[in-house]
Amino acid sequence: MKRIVTTLILAILVQFAMNAQDLKVISYNIRYSEAKDGTNSWVYRYAASAEMMQDQQADVIGLQEAASDQIEFVEQNFKEYKAVGKYASVLWNKKTVSLLKSGSLDAATWTLIKHKKTGNRFYLVNVDMEKTPDAERKGVLRQILDKVAELNTENIPVVVTGGFYMKPSDPDLSDINSEMINARTSAAKTDNTGTYHNWGKCSDIIDHIYYSSFSDCLEYQTVTTRYADRKFVSDHYPIMTLLTF
Repeated sequence: MKRIVTTLILAILVQFAMNAQDLKVISYNIRYSEAKDGTNSWVYRYAASAEMMQDQQADVIGLQEAASDQIEFVEQNFKEYKAVGKYASVLWNKKTVSLLKSGSLDAATWTLIKHKKTGNRFYLVNVDMEKTPDAERKGVLRQILDKVAELNTENIPVVVTGGFYMKPSDPDLSDINSEMINARTSAAKTDNTGTYHNWGKCSDIIDHIYYSSFSDCLEYQTVTTRYADRKFVSDHYPIMTLLTF
């Protein structure tokens, strides 16, 4: 009996140690607050967004389309989160990670972040190319990747989140597909649900999470859960991935 209890305790400690190595990342197009979306407007769904964030408890969130009042709403209602960047913003959970550096790129915000439990540092780059013309997206993405390579002289882990507005088969994703790993296609547990639905009118995968130099990708999820009795939290579903250092 004593041996069984000891084994169980060791198993729990091992599981805790494994969990301590994990990083939970969300990419979320919140849909800007001034959009005239009828009953899907921000005033009707802010509670659903808040409930989703409370439920998910991400370490970092790549937030797209966030207006200043939406950033203020998040920071006032979630004291653990702090934001940097405009439109393509990055939220970090002050309880679990700390921001070391940040900067702006064309259609993106980059951050250097430290994971408190492990001490591991990583770059998170959040992209929003909604306003980038189709013909320019490949070039903008190339510039982002080159900037990350310039910053990342120590080859530490990198995560790129956001609204790419390119479907998985789009050849303009060729550079990032060859240089980084797609969380949706590599995760041990995953799905193939469309990320953009336009309030239920379509289903397209145009939001992505890519990573490099993590030891594993445990899970990818398109978050379709109903929150605050709302069918949709936005016109895009949030996407989540669980990475291991």
